[in-house]
Amino acid sequence: MRTIGHLRSLGDHWYAWADGMPEGAQLRVHATVADDGRYHLDAIDYEGPVSATVLRTIPVGRIEAAVNALVRHGHDPRRAPAEARVPEKLREHSVPGYPDEFYEVIARAYRVLAADSPRPIVELAEANEVPLTTAQRWVKEARRRELLPPGRRGKAG
Repeated sequence: MRTIGHLRSLGDHWYAWADGMPEGAQLRVHATVADDGRYHLDAIDYEGPVSATVLRTIPVGRIEAAVNALVRHGHDPRRAPAEARVPEKLREHSVPGYPDEFYEVIARAYRVLAADSPRPIVELAEANEVPLTTAQRWVKEARRRELLPPGRRGKAG
């Protein structure tokens, strides 16, 4: 049984989410691949006290990002700071612009961070000791090179 952050695989595309749920409550989600190639939630099974506040706290975007990271990459976000750091040898080059390998590392780091953080670009910038705008530019270029899927406003991952 694989886990990533607050997400645990239950098999058959069902996952348990543990973060932010009331004491004794259980949240299970089911995900399937959509036309865009990402896994999206298509069912939610919740057992516990229900209120508008509880329902608003379910982080659907974070859960989807964690499902995608777990299913596609098997990353463990507890290793995120190390994996988010770009090796110095990839940052040193003689021609303008970074090589493809650099952006592959950026894409991998972003996916790992997005699986467990609502601020993956901020954490990418901090891990590499660069300004936020630099990390944003790196992720934008990784998306342009199709190493990451197109961004969705308000959604990490």
